[in-house]
Amino acid sequence: APICDAEVRTQVMSQVVGPTLRGLAEEGRPFVGILFVGLMIDQAKRARVVEYNVRFGDPETQPLMLGLDEPLVPHLVAAAHGKLENRELRARPACTVVMASAGYPRSSQKGVAISGIETADALEGVQVFHAGTRRSADGKGWETNGGRVLGVCATGESLAQAVARAYAAVDSISFEGAQVRRDIAHRALG
Repeated sequence: APICDAEVRTQVMSQVVGPTLRGLAEEGRPFVGILFVGLMIDQAKRARVVEYNVRFGDPETQPLMLGLDEPLVPHLVAAAHGKLENRELRARPACTVVMASAGYPRSSQKGVAISGIETADALEGVQVFHAGTRRSADGKGWETNGGRVLGVCATGESLAQAVARAYAAVDSISFEGAQVRRDIAHRALG
């Protein structure tokens, strides 16, 4: 994300990630694997930790994986063997927009028919990820089955193109009570 510039990255690595990894090592539990740090970055570019996960975050991982320009498995194997190089993975711009059910995040409306998934999935650079869905009783369609219903992800030559593709796909999907944020990546594009 553009908000995570060199200054923010340096701060996060020195004040959050580094101390976390050193602390685990000092306790006799050196960490090897995926460390997902959910952050909020304020106007002054100060990072605040929201959560840690020792797995990829969801739906944050969707644009990361879809945008990768190289295989991930060799890096995971190298990490498992303690031989991971300190380098960035090559990736294309990508964006995910979550479609949520009515009532989310307090509750979720289940059993509502969803249309347009196949149309959205067929758009260039788009992949629709199912989260809170299930097959309809007749087995021919989809319906809501949770709060975060779909992750509509798209890649592009630029972030603006990825965002435009994601929202075009979102606009081709419908279900009663669908909630969608319309400000995804607006700061990065602003």
